[in-house]
Amino acid sequence: MSGKGAGIAVALIGAGAAITAALITSRAPICPDFICGDDKATVDERPRGGGDKQIIKVPGGKADVEVTPGEITCTAEGGCDSEVHIESVGDATLKVTYMEIRGDGKAYFSHDATCERKNLAAGVSCSFGVSFSAPAEGGTTQATLVIHHNVGPHPSLVTLHGEGAAQQPTDTPTTVFPENG
Repeated sequence: MSGKGAGIAVALIGAGAAITAALITSRAPICPDFICGDDKATVDERPRGGGDKQIIKVPGGKADVEVTPGEITCTAEGGCDSEVHIESVGDATLKVTYMEIRGDGKAYFSHDATCERKNLAAGVSCSFGVSFSAPAEGGTTQATLVIHHNVGPHPSLVTLHGEGAAQQPTDTPTTVFPENG
């Protein structure tokens, strides 16, 4: 490749990264017309009850997914305030491949594998729990549950908030030495 061709390739790669970053932060269609044509995935996040939900849809009779809630709060004393609910809301089978927890606080959260490697027909749902182990030093922590599936190029995300109680100092017994008389 000539120097000019390499320069053009680098410019195109940089432009693609900038476009991708702008689409992700703007909540625009995941796959715009000029890249993928008519068959593009979209993300729709709407408030619902005490939480919110994320729906990812791909037009054309394909699998769609609805994940609720979008955020979960966990405490050291009370556990997590909700289970995660995944529902196949499209016309085709939703394939949940795997889940992972990412972020600075990932060591404090876990999930059960009830919905991993599941194929959910249209209208079928699956729920699973999230657990929290508070940091020994107390304080708050955050991570993201990432749910990988066959709907569009991006996974579904659930924000995990953890609130740990600071360890209370324990009273140490006072040692009394006998007096020499």
